[in-house]
Amino acid sequence: MHTIRPKHLIEEIKENMFCGLNTMIWGGPGIGKSEIQDQIAKQTNRTLLDFRTNLFDPVDVRGVPYVAQQSSTKKRFTRWAVPDVFPIAERDGDKGIFLLDELPTAPPATQNAFLQLLITRQVGDYKLPQGWSIVAAGNRLTDAAAAYQMPSPVRNRLSHFELEPHIDDWCEWASANDVDPTLISFLRYRPGLLYDFNAENYAFPTPRSWSYVDRRLKSPNINEDTLFYGVSSLVGDGPAGEYMAFRQIYSSLPDIDALIANPATYKKDDNPAVLYALTGALAAQACVNKIKNIMRVVTKLPTEFQVVAVKSCLSTDKKLISDPAMKSWITNNSNVLL
Repeated sequence: MHTIRPKHLIEEIKENMFCGLNTMIWGGPGIGKSEIQDQIAKQTNRTLLDFRTNLFDPVDVRGVPYVAQQSSTKKRFTRWAVPDVFPIAERDGDKGIFLLDELPTAPPATQNAFLQLLITRQVGDYKLPQGWSIVAAGNRLTDAAAAYQMPSPVRNRLSHFELEPHIDDWCEWASANDVDPTLISFLRYRPGLLYDFNAENYAFPTPRSWSYVDRRLKSPNINEDTLFYGVSSLVGDGPAGEYMAFRQIYSSLPDIDALIANPATYKKDDNPAVLYALTGALAAQACVNKIKNIMRVVTKLPTEFQVVAVKSCLSTDKKLISDPAMKSWITNNSNVLL
């Protein structure tokens, strides 16, 4: 099974939905499996219903049995109450994504209970609405997440993808979701720390844990003297120490507004950490009214950092690609902008 980056996985899932195929996303803890479903739901105007499969028994999937009676013949027979947590068109909408989350950590009996739903889109007396698609997600056996071996009949009814993080995709998501620019710049500088899973550590860096760090940074009561401890509790001591050091570099940058207003005042600095911080600070200010002067600063940077700056600016606002200054740079540097 080949690994796939988030940007490409989103397109593959959309194609599976169009073709009526069921999708299974494999990946480590915190890598962004559920977040991708949220993005797809928003992009396709669908409802997302997250069903935590490991919290349910097989009988919960089929429905609780009850005795029904036919009105004409008075014959009694067994029916199954439709699980209220399953999608219902009248309540949840005509189109949606039914996410079977944490499927590998559900006991095999529970996984097998979903087999009929995967094959016929029906289980017991319940039928999945026509406009709904099934996507499953979960950790691999190697992730120390108490996962079970998925039964082969279940595996064979799913289209399997193994998700791996990608710094460009994460930065694009982060810019669109107003993530603190120091985090975006730092992870551009240290992309290996975007995801560094270690099952022996309580805290380790993942896209999810960095999003938690962003929440801490947005607190109105943030205390720089103790911030390290909060960041460390989420991503571990090593990554937290590196981020705090980078944060100091970022805060010591010259006045970005003044630099954009007068690009000629830029003073060359070859320190990679400073350059990554600068590109992030410039991208955070990127807009139609400022992009012309921002590009004047960008062209003074080493070529590889010009590329980083341009990608970061476009992540902030894709419409900037039509700006003359941006168009000119792309035309002149098409050989390096890959």
